[in-house]
Amino acid sequence: MLRLCSENIHSFFASESPDEHEPPMPRSLTSANMTGRAPGHTTGKERILTSAMLLFARTPYSDTSLRDIATAAGVDVAYVHRAFGSKAEIFRQALLTLGPLDDIAAGEPDGATMISRICDLAFLRNPNRVEDVRPLHLLIQSSLCGEARAIIAQFIDSSLALPLSRAFGHADAGKAHFALSLLSGFVTHRAVLGPADLLAIPEAVQQRMLQTALMNAMLDRSDPGIQGQIN
Repeated sequence: MLRLCSENIHSFFASESPDEHEPPMPRSLTSANMTGRAPGHTTGKERILTSAMLLFARTPYSDTSLRDIATAAGVDVAYVHRAFGSKAEIFRQALLTLGPLDDIAAGEPDGATMISRICDLAFLRNPNRVEDVRPLHLLIQSSLCGEARAIIAQFIDSSLALPLSRAFGHADAGKAHFALSLLSGFVTHRAVLGPADLLAIPEAVQQRMLQTALMNAMLDRSDPGIQGQIN
């Protein structure tokens, strides 16, 4: 069953049509990196990490081997072992290196703004370049993999749940985790089942519905000040 879900998620992303104006992603990532160096000046370790990001975004953790990563990066698999030690460490560093989640809490936003930014993550496209990879790609692809689960749980707690809780002034992250479970369920439902009636709803409408659901999960309706946040 878990295998079937992973395959369905992979099929969902693979079925997204790439931008016809974008060149196909080369098997070896030699120009994309997270350090700002000019193309062609990446280190072997950087190539491994950027290659891993794209692979983990398109295939589940359990279906991605160190040899796959080494081949994509154009290095020997022994070098991958020396540089990172394990696939789990590569996955952990790939999540930490992906920076878009930092933007969610940028500027100390109020709760409604942060919910809006989080909901933007729910509408993903198949990444054809490493620059297009978002953390949620990796989380969706590998959330069913036991070895990756602890890494994902820690990442969600520190990068999403705690900042969201602070934005709403909550003392703990319980409501934030509940809200994020709604987000995860929505994204997975679209990816795995792809019900035609849901996909027929315009994405802008889906996003407003999702924002409302997450706001309701985060807000204490006994608080007389919540109407201002809803509006």
